[in-house]
Amino acid sequence: MSNEPLIVTARISGAISLPWAPIALDGLLMWAVAQRLNLPPIIAGEQIAPLEIPLAREPGGRFHLASLSEQVVEERELRYINRRFPIEQGQTLGNRKLRRIQINAGAQKSYRLPMETQHLVEDRLRWWCIGDRAEIQGLLAEVHFLGKKRSTGLGQVREWIVDACEAWPGFPVLRDGAPLRALPPDWPGLAADVDIQLRNLSPPYWDRTKETECAVPREGGAL
Repeated sequence: MSNEPLIVTARISGAISLPWAPIALDGLLMWAVAQRLNLPPIIAGEQIAPLEIPLAREPGGRFHLASLSEQVVEERELRYINRRFPIEQGQTLGNRKLRRIQINAGAQKSYRLPMETQHLVEDRLRWWCIGDRAEIQGLLAEVHFLGKKRSTGLGQVREWIVDACEAWPGFPVLRDGAPLRALPPDWPGLAADVDIQLRNLSPPYWDRTKETECAVPREGGAL
């Protein structure tokens, strides 16, 4: 595997939903590898076999050298998720003792929930990493949507671009003392006033049973 400094760009079509922004590049690549290997979903807290992805690891092997996504919101839009109980089907297929369908409470309740979506400047998300350019491009070609509510068409990826780039001091996880991903609090070069929160250093990032204290990007800094 040939490792070099890279900038990864995702161009999307239209709006995206990023309630938990930003997005981790190593997580996307591990998902793509798991799809290729047809692996079953993992369970929080369980031990999982490490997946090899085409990113370099930091010298201690604790995490991959890749930033979180960087994106700038140009416009925000409020949409609604609507779900209405299928009354006619319920009356046809329901239990004979079912005399009334109540759509304002209980299992048949209909709802309308707000959801914020974002339109990004240049419809673009960017990451920085050290890895194998060709292998990263091949894996990301299998990632067609980003963010939440992908089944509704949000976050559709129009193209992936992986280019070589110039590295800077701290590349690709640190810029001017500010972390570009979750880092150990003793990571060299961190500014003295960084935010410390409970986070995972590697995927799966949603598994809160494995969180530890980390230096993290400032809230809202990437979005």
